Amino acid sequence: MNHGELLATLGVQVKVLPEGLNAKNQDDFERQFQRIFSCPQARDERGVVYVWATLKPIPRLKSESNIVYIGQTRNTLFERHHRYASLEASGDNWRRYKHIIDNYGPISVRYAVHPSPEKAERDLLKRYFDEHLEIPPLNRRS
Repeated sequence: MNHGELLATLGVQVKVLPEGLNAKNQDDFERQFQRIFSCPQARDERGVVYVWATLKPIPRLKSESNIVYIGQTRNTLFERHHRYASLEASGDNWRRYKHIIDNYGPISVRYAVHPSPEKAERDLLKRYFDEHLEIPPLNRRS
């Protein structure tokens, strides 16, 4: 199941942030992360469900998918993610992102305004799990 198929199940307009994550080092990754989540689209719309997806599909327990993260926020994407740029670019987090980018291509962020983002996220995670028998790789933290 890819991001387009999954997001289409919501029946709402899907938008894409204008830039992807494709950095080759931690400093560039942190700057890209800040820039992506500071763009006007990330600052403007509240109450969104979102999917982070790679260019190429990743093998899953069952089948494959280009989805690496499913999330939601009642706030804006800027408020939800911008402040975590240095954390996401550090340690094991960076190791995960680097592996994903090196092997599966840039990570793009697609989102949709939704009247109930929490419910939409639950629905998307359930559909993903039903298809792959596991959650997306970045939805778990270790």
